[in-house]
Amino acid sequence: MASFRKRGDKWEYRIIYRDPVTEKYKEKTKGGFRTKKEASVEAADIEEKIYLGQTTIVKSRDTLVKSWLTEWLEVYNESINAKTRTYRKHYINDILIPELGGYRLATITKTQYQRFINGLTKKYKKRTIQSIHSIFCTAMNKAVELEMLPFNKFQNVSIAKKDDVVKTNYLTKDEVSIFMDAAATSPFHHFIMVSLLLRTGMRKGEMLALTWDDIDLVHKRIKITKSRDKSGCHPPKTASSIRTIAIDDTLIDQLKQYQTWQKKERLKHKICFDSEYMLTIPNGREMGEYGVNKVINMILAKTNLHHITPHGLRHTHAIMLLESGADIKSVSVRLGHSSVEFTADVYVHFTKNLENELVSNLEAYLGK
Repeated sequence: MASFRKRGDKWEYRIIYRDPVTEKYKEKTKGGFRTKKEASVEAADIEEKIYLGQTTIVKSRDTLVKSWLTEWLEVYNESINAKTRTYRKHYINDILIPELGGYRLATITKTQYQRFINGLTKKYKKRTIQSIHSIFCTAMNKAVELEMLPFNKFQNVSIAKKDDVVKTNYLTKDEVSIFMDAAATSPFHHFIMVSLLLRTGMRKGEMLALTWDDIDLVHKRIKITKSRDKSGCHPPKTASSIRTIAIDDTLIDQLKQYQTWQKKERLKHKICFDSEYMLTIPNGREMGEYGVNKVINMILAKTNLHHITPHGLRHTHAIMLLESGADIKSVSVRLGHSSVEFTADVYVHFTKNLENELVSNLEAYLGK
């Protein structure tokens, strides 16, 4: 019930109510009304909103996190692309629900959620944890919007930094020579695949989605406009991933040789597939995600090098660009990153080393 009082020549109302989640009393006060009637009209409206909101919250008090995440995934994710929906389904069904599904939506605490996030740091990269956290918060924001929760208490949790995965998932200049020498003894379609990753820095899915129409051998350019994975070919997640990059003469010559290789292989096979994609195996069928990983592992097995992933060749490309004198913005644009800040954060150790080298060069120059 609202109470009213006059302060000077203005009226104010005060509403005291019990929060159904915390079970603590709260107070809402507002003044500045010219008459008591004006104050009472607004107070009645606020009381109605509080009651309706509390009714929804009270009905949702017994809802489990598992039930809400399942409903949110089913009802409120129709407009997103298939790849994003697949990732969300994986994170919800395989990570969030097994750990948090048994808690009640209204009573799970921020401390309990923080412990869950802390546990993820032992298994996953920081970016993966951020994605999981983002999905959970998006679902909680929808619960707030539907008045199932009074607010989202999980937004400002702390995600600890892990050791930088780039530290080991790349090759040095000397290691690149060893790796490519081993690749040269492999089937030619294996060689061209790793050379393409190494010399362009594109993502695995971007490479798999390339067609010959995307490659301009005359003007030495590659258009990157899509990505391909086991769910099919689709546009990239961010606008910055759509780009046209320059390629060097060595890669141009290799791609021309690859075109000739493909034509010869087609003549050898009685049954030959006519794939629309550029990267194919000898019978003309397009190469898939697993095939890329398998090829890199097979090449590594011929050497004493440490393990790297297809993304490791992307890291290697970026690091070689930085070490050769490229500025961070140019590298960021070439990689299709969403921001220069993101690039700088990923390669912070290497940019610091380059900065130290620049300062030493400046000192030597000034000391002359």
